[in-house]
Amino acid sequence: MVGLRALSSPAGEAANRAYARIARRWRVDRSQLPMIILVLILGFTVLYPLGAVVINSILPNSTFGGLGLGVWGAAFSEPGMVEAITNTLKVVAWTQGTSLPIAIFIAWILARTNIPFSRWIEFGFWVLFFLPSLGVTTGWLLLFDPDYGLVNKWLVGLGLFETSPFSLYSFGGIVFAHLTTYSIAVKVMLLTPTFRNLDGAIEEASRICGASALNTLMRVVVPIMTPAILVVGLMGVIHGLEAFEIELFLGTPFEFQVFSTKIFLLLQEDPAQYAKAGVLATSILLMMLPLIVLQRWATTRRSYAVVSGRSSPSVTQLGRWRWPIFVLLLGLVLCMSLLPLGLLLTGSFMNLFGFFDLEELFTLDHWRHALQDVTFVIGFWNMLKLGAGTALCAVFFYSIVAYCTVRLKSRWQAPLDFLTWLPLAVPGIILGFGYLFMVLQVPIFRPLYGTMGVLILVGFLASMTLGVQMIKVHMLQLGAEVEEAGRVVGGSWVRTFRSIIVPLTVPTMAVVGVLVFASAIRQVGSIILLSTGETRVLSILQLEFLTEGMIGPAAVIGAVIVAISLIAAIIVRVISVRFGVQTRGG
Repeated sequence: MVGLRALSSPAGEAANRAYARIARRWRVDRSQLPMIILVLILGFTVLYPLGAVVINSILPNSTFGGLGLGVWGAAFSEPGMVEAITNTLKVVAWTQGTSLPIAIFIAWILARTNIPFSRWIEFGFWVLFFLPSLGVTTGWLLLFDPDYGLVNKWLVGLGLFETSPFSLYSFGGIVFAHLTTYSIAVKVMLLTPTFRNLDGAIEEASRICGASALNTLMRVVVPIMTPAILVVGLMGVIHGLEAFEIELFLGTPFEFQVFSTKIFLLLQEDPAQYAKAGVLATSILLMMLPLIVLQRWATTRRSYAVVSGRSSPSVTQLGRWRWPIFVLLLGLVLCMSLLPLGLLLTGSFMNLFGFFDLEELFTLDHWRHALQDVTFVIGFWNMLKLGAGTALCAVFFYSIVAYCTVRLKSRWQAPLDFLTWLPLAVPGIILGFGYLFMVLQVPIFRPLYGTMGVLILVGFLASMTLGVQMIKVHMLQLGAEVEEAGRVVGGSWVRTFRSIIVPLTVPTMAVVGVLVFASAIRQVGSIILLSTGETRVLSILQLEFLTEGMIGPAAVIGAVIVAISLIAAIIVRVISVRFGVQTRGG
């Protein structure tokens, strides 16, 4: 009786109403189950490895160091630890500070002026985006190696310098390698379509007031495009923080380390310094938190009132500068692509890489040995398995995630969208390090160590942000009435997705699949800690040859990866032109 009186009292009724509200709020709706499942899967695959890195750098652990909080002091007293972080920031600052202004100017030229063949030059920067950085850097060695580089020999031979003035094995060489491989190309690729969509009335108003084209760019266009430029700049900074292979290749000879190479070297020690590597990885993650928040803020705010579907194009007339600027940009694209690739291919046929004064200059031995070598053959097939497996998983999963975030209204949309963006902000070496912890610490995952499955998973996560956003852009362009027609005849969302949405999205899925394939076959930092001799791919084998001074065989591998990457770039171009696929994130 006491219990019944308590329930019927005002306090009891209030408690019952509160309980009912909580029950209604957290009651699982069957229509939300797909979103909940996706959030749980992605939450585990993305957050668990990061959590493992952080926790193992704080809590005592007998397996991985056992130093507890004291490991932080021990880690930062490690020789070169602070210097590695400082070097990382220096490389990022110089690379991004140089590439962003150049990319803004090039994107404006391609999108807003009457320069000839602008679309083909833009495609040239797309090709640069696909080229593997190690292959391009290997080609530059024939020009700027301090011992045998042709440019250095020519300048010394002319008497202009007593010793070689240029060296790729330097801080400047590392920055140069980043600028000529990925940093400028990806910014031009992302900014050009954005500049092209800008309402031309804004520039026309500036010209009416008497401003020159350059003043209009600097004082009107750039400030208006600040949100888009900020997003691209932040993406560049985040990508710069995860750089690994260029620093390991070019930095090792003069003992230059960044945080990613320092983590790799700590794990190569005997015994491996897991705890200290975890401290360094956690430090970088903490430094990146403001960047992650700023990037999410910049990508979700809606202050693009000047960009609309009713925008009128405005073309700036370059006048007598039209052809000189065209020649300059064409020369830049060719120097960043055909020149190093031609040198790379030439070096793969040289008896001794870089030495042009030998009696027998060229040979087929490097190619013959590579094609007959078991290590090369295994690496080649592993590369194709990794690329194809990652692409297939990506197309299937990215499509479902994009559809759920676009069409299924749920409170779980925001967490799911955040989880798809998070891998973009996590350096590949840290993601691989986190999965190394996971497969070694959790018994049920231990059999995954060194398998192709875990490499595919890491590659899948590394490309998730771009892939999901590209498919989302396409699905947002599909009218809702298309799905409503399917539901009117009694089709479930699964059947509607399979029978209606998938056929309409096939071209975009194909582009995403090729992009993911090209990204997977050249990745190094995210998988190097997880691969073994049985699952080693060509990109890792190439890095091993380069660090050991075996430039000839490395050039052969670089040529093979470049050829496959170029084929992928052509496929993307053909599909994009044929079907009008938007090859940029939304």
